[in-house]
Amino acid sequence: MKGFVLPESWRGLPLLVFASFLFALMALFARMLSGLLSVGQVVCGRFVVGLLFLAVYYSIVGRRPRFGRPGLWALRGIFGGASVYLYFFCIEQLAVGPAVLLNACWPIFGAILGFFFLEERVSGHLLGGLVAATVGAGLVIWGTSLEMPAISFGVGAGAGMLSAVFSGAAVVAMRALRNDTDAATVFLSFCAFGLLFGLPFAIADWRPLTPHTALLLVGVGLASAVAQMLFTYAMGYVTTAMGGVGSQLTPAFSWALGAFFLAEPVAPLALVGAVVCVAGVLWGTGILARLLSPPPKPSGRPGA
Repeated sequence: MKGFVLPESWRGLPLLVFASFLFALMALFARMLSGLLSVGQVVCGRFVVGLLFLAVYYSIVGRRPRFGRPGLWALRGIFGGASVYLYFFCIEQLAVGPAVLLNACWPIFGAILGFFFLEERVSGHLLGGLVAATVGAGLVIWGTSLEMPAISFGVGAGAGMLSAVFSGAAVVAMRALRNDTDAATVFLSFCAFGLLFGLPFAIADWRPLTPHTALLLVGVGLASAVAQMLFTYAMGYVTTAMGGVGSQLTPAFSWALGAFFLAEPVAPLALVGAVVCVAGVLWGTGILARLLSPPPKPSGRPGA
């Protein structure tokens, strides 16, 4: 309608959904590269694109990175690089949906690590959410293993859970850095140390690039970089609760893309586990409670 303006809180929602879709698309491209390139090559491809993006960014804005605390800055990159490698390894071992779902448990581990290292309060929601997320993840692994018995689920599932732990550690380091370090410099740590982490694995198991695999590799990097930028921008227009819910759309998109493009089996038990796991993450981080709480009553007289 003419003159109609969407509320500000809704302006970032389409971008938030699109960012979640792009993160799922990145996982799909990584899965398509399974067996064609090594995990180390896929990891390096992602971070090379990120570094190229930062080179263009810094040349446009005319600024240099600001290193407030080099040690913590390096840890953020090392944790992030380890998480990405384990995440892509899990994608290679499992189907796209279950792998993304296991990595999506990172908010729970981030909250636990934040309690120990940032002295952030741990609520009863966190403990209950941790139990639910663990049970849900177990159902996902069990249900998927029933459909794909030939795959080594122990190694793949373990890598997926460890990727969530390292993701949580990386986020804790990032939150500590953001007091005196800009976002681009933090992202630089992620890309630089992620590339260094993946490079030895890429060299040890280097496989020839073809036009097809090179295109998919560029797709992994571009989908990741654009998704990260869109998600960051969208968070300026939505609440923390909505942002947390939006990030949990990625497993759903991943499951749908994997089933549609790769004909990956979708086990009913795994879907039940996915729902339990996502609900545990949302409950443990307090997002679900805030969404279910009644809205505040308007102040003032009725009709005023």
